[in-house]
Amino acid sequence: MAGQVLAVDSIQSQTLQLLARGQVSEAIDYWVLATGKDAPTWLLATKTAFETSKQVAGACQDVARNIHTAFTQLGGKPEFVELTTKTHFIMFKMPGGRDMRLTETGYHVLVRMNGQAYDAYTGSAGMPWAEYMSRAGSRLEIKQTVVDTITRVP
Repeated sequence: MAGQVLAVDSIQSQTLQLLARGQVSEAIDYWVLATGKDAPTWLLATKTAFETSKQVAGACQDVARNIHTAFTQLGGKPEFVELTTKTHFIMFKMPGGRDMRLTETGYHVLVRMNGQAYDAYTGSAGMPWAEYMSRAGSRLEIKQTVVDTITRVP
């Protein structure tokens, strides 16, 4: 029995490490090979969370929930971080220099774990938190709040 628990913990740990490094397809493949079962829905959802089609204002809550759920299921300690501003727009400078709108309502939520930011704009490997916040901008201050659950309606 103890060997089975260790094996499950090891599978979760290895899958979490792959996922946190942005190796989403490898994490899914590893899970399937190691467990002999189909990947769970919560793990498969991370694949679509980082698609460029999710880089639109208003998609952040579903993306954050999917990322947070996968990290949590694998034993990680992610946190939801809400970004708010009194203006309607928070912009984000993409690595290529293009400005994207994170929000048109003054509200954006993403996941932070081990000093890394994760959302559709970071790509699957995430981005150091300080870098993420240096790329986010608004005319007024952006407030950061760690929350247990996402309750705000977009």
